[in-house]
Amino acid sequence: MQRISWFEVHDHPHFPRFLHHLVTDALEAMWNATDMYSPIMPRLRRAMEKADTREVVDLCSGGGGPWLRLQPALASAGYPVSVCLTDICPNQQAFDKANRQSLQAIKGYPKPVNANYRPEGLTGFRTMFSSFHHFDPEDARAILTDSFGRREGIAIFEAAERSATSICAVFFVPLLALVLAPGIRPFRWSRFLWTYILPVIPIVIGLDGILSCLRSYSQADLVELTEGLNSESYSWQIGRVGDGFIRITYLIGLPTATPDLK
Repeated sequence: MQRISWFEVHDHPHFPRFLHHLVTDALEAMWNATDMYSPIMPRLRRAMEKADTREVVDLCSGGGGPWLRLQPALASAGYPVSVCLTDICPNQQAFDKANRQSLQAIKGYPKPVNANYRPEGLTGFRTMFSSFHHFDPEDARAILTDSFGRREGIAIFEAAERSATSICAVFFVPLLALVLAPGIRPFRWSRFLWTYILPVIPIVIGLDGILSCLRSYSQADLVELTEGLNSESYSWQIGRVGDGFIRITYLIGLPTATPDLK
């Protein structure tokens, strides 16, 4: 496995909590503005249909991730789902905003949730967006093992990859953060201060974007992580969708043996 086990600034224990939330708010705004995860919607829908569920438990949700785009898109396509956002450091204000904007189709879980082992009572199809690379192989394997052991579906999607193209694309991310910051609601003077006067947010997003690429798991790495977690009642799909600067690597685990989702 060639992945580099570094850390990202906004996830460091000593990084201030309020700045962490401002960074995840900015990331959520970028995902929604670019609609970067739209190519995975058909594959996600087919996976949930195979798992026979319309309930989602989103892990490591940050500021809400791409669900404000994906949930209404699935509903418009005739497959409405309910989404529960979770995080080890819950951004309750962002969760409440998603709840209002989605007309209660998206809700937030108020207590910290460790992606390695979700609490009893939180059931549904698990999703992770741009967060799996945060976990070292031991913890990443634990996340997959928990889904496998409970025979629950899981879909992991990552835009970062260890490639020159992906790293070059990251250099535009701080500029996008500067452009989108005025439109993030609710307006906060702290966001204005830490984006423009003291540009900590765009600098951290840019630096963490490069680190995300270096820490990302390749398709070969994902094969290694799922080794031994196959059975007649559980299968994995690994692949990539999209082209150009943004390509989404996916890992999908399903509780019944299924044909290829391509």
